Amino acid sequence: MKFLVLYEELASYFLTCLNHLASTSDCKILLFMKQVNPVAPFDFDKVHKRIRVIEREKVTEKEFFDAIIEFAPDFTYVSGWIHQPYLYTIKELGLKNVVIGFDNQYTGSLKQTLGAIYFKRSLRPYFKGAFVPGQKQRIFAKKLGFYDDHIALNVYCCDHDLYSSYYEQSKAQKQINFPKRLIFVGRYVHEKGIDTLWKSFIELQNEQGSEWELWCLGKGPIEPISHPKIKHLGFIQPNDLLPIIQQTGVFVLPSSFEPWGVALHEFAAAGFPIISTPNVGAAEVFVNEGKNGFLAEPGSKTSLKNELKKILSLADKDLLKMAEESVRLGNKITPEIWKQSLLKLVHGL
Repeated sequence: MKFLVLYEELASYFLTCLNHLASTSDCKILLFMKQVNPVAPFDFDKVHKRIRVIEREKVTEKEFFDAIIEFAPDFTYVSGWIHQPYLYTIKELGLKNVVIGFDNQYTGSLKQTLGAIYFKRSLRPYFKGAFVPGQKQRIFAKKLGFYDDHIALNVYCCDHDLYSSYYEQSKAQKQINFPKRLIFVGRYVHEKGIDTLWKSFIELQNEQGSEWELWCLGKGPIEPISHPKIKHLGFIQPNDLLPIIQQTGVFVLPSSFEPWGVALHEFAAAGFPIISTPNVGAAEVFVNEGKNGFLAEPGSKTSLKNELKKILSLADKDLLKMAEESVRLGNKITPEIWKQSLLKLVHGL
């Protein structure tokens, strides 16, 4: 079986799933990707021998076409419908069994309604199936003209083995002394709610004080705020996170809008209680309100501060119980489940 992947900004978690597919099935993969984003410079040095990776900026259009024609894929996965050269390639080469992946949540907006009409008329004939992360995306896929049996969930999956190993390696120490540190992982941009988090945390410290700290991992256009209890660690590769995982206790992702948010899955698998918002798509799977975390109102400093208060007031035993629930929820999607979802979809086309 030959699998062509036309991807935009490849993340390490998607490569983990491709590696699993290549290593556990008779599948060769040709992957085209955009050059690495400097804001999230993931390493892609561990690629299975059955996967060939090409950065599309480094080849001509003819070389791009020739590589696909020579590969002769049995099915194709394309990430979204925005990159016009990928759409042109699908049409020009008449690629069969093409699956589109996207994480757009259905909101019922006028833009989405008009976009769905355009998609059904102009693009739908070129795609056989849709591979999406959750239920809000499934609804959108149906609006785009895909039938239920040609829609699969679980397109996004974290490196589950890695993050569950972090849980196992840090569990014993956290049972002795639960680390009083919040952790945020993501780009420093407004939609991630990082500035709201800083303000809420600082106000809470000013009002009641506590031993808790806030550690932030990532970078972006927003200037890091300076505060004695807020630590900025920059971008850290997933494989280097163990020391940070061991020293932090609660994951916070207060995005005003996040189509999915794989980081929620990562830290659920790593055994973290979670504070997020209902606008983070992955919360539908990985946050059980009151059981392993809390959901704040998007963009609300007051609401986020209230949820932080709840977490900071909990005893260690309660935080550890929440951690166990997070691990249970994190097991709902694994690279093997991802593979089975994909293969069931493409074999049914």
